[in-house]
Amino acid sequence: MKAAIAAHLSSAVARLKTDEPLNEHTTFHIGGPARYYAEVDTAVQLESAIKLCYRYKLPLLVLGSGSNVLIGDHGFDGVVLRLAGSFTDFRFDGQYLRSGAGASLGMLVNRSAQEGLYGMEHLCGIPGTLGGAIRGNAGSREKWIGELVEELEVMTLAAKSEILPRSALEFSYRRFNGENMILTGAKLLLKKGLKNDILMNVGALMNRRTDTQPAGKWCAGSIFKNPPGDSAGRLIESCGLKGLTLGGAKISDIHANFIINTGSACSRDVRALIAIVHGKVKEKYGIQLELEIELIGE
Repeated sequence: MKAAIAAHLSSAVARLKTDEPLNEHTTFHIGGPARYYAEVDTAVQLESAIKLCYRYKLPLLVLGSGSNVLIGDHGFDGVVLRLAGSFTDFRFDGQYLRSGAGASLGMLVNRSAQEGLYGMEHLCGIPGTLGGAIRGNAGSREKWIGELVEELEVMTLAAKSEILPRSALEFSYRRFNGENMILTGAKLLLKKGLKNDILMNVGALMNRRTDTQPAGKWCAGSIFKNPPGDSAGRLIESCGLKGLTLGGAKISDIHANFIINTGSACSRDVRALIAIVHGKVKEKYGIQLELEIELIGE
């Protein structure tokens, strides 16, 4: 059966691998194998892949650049999809940026600045794709990417394409109301500005992130959401947990809300550190920290 499913998927998508190690596709460099790992270049291929998953009752996971996720050591027993090809295309139309969900967020930030358009500077240094950033409503405490979204292109799990206007979207801290659909593209409204000023702002914000976060390390981004009126990193640090190491996983010495893979970490190591943080912060402050990263598989 596995060979038959692989044959059907292979004919429907752009590229297919079986038993593909997911540690090669996540910023944590952690994760067991995907039963099927597929890349789709067009909406037609995506539609076909969704229909085959439904036909064979296969779990489906859309994975962008693999940030903000922790995939289990046993991997994912289903289809992992990556949006490639036309899903990475983008163009500027006056003050609007129209982009596929698979485009690199960092590239879009830089290209917007080069076009003399501001609004995306606060997203500089955040890893991932545009689709992942919108799904997690990425940004800072003051500004979110959701504030820029004018409309979204999505495909439902019934393989139906839809365009959602701003009025149909609800954004809040690190989430939006699109859990049961696949983001395929977006239209963002930016503002005209002075190119040099925007580039200087991007550079300053990037330097700030580099100084305060573990740049270049294997990590997934912030592990926990900030509780109202406080900082998860401050709470964790005040519990004396900076630098705590289990196996190959370590709470960053630079920012306590980051866990880094020092080279040999497995999902079990990271989950153990998460459990310790949960317990210590709850014990000292009575606060139950909420995960910002998504846990996938066992």
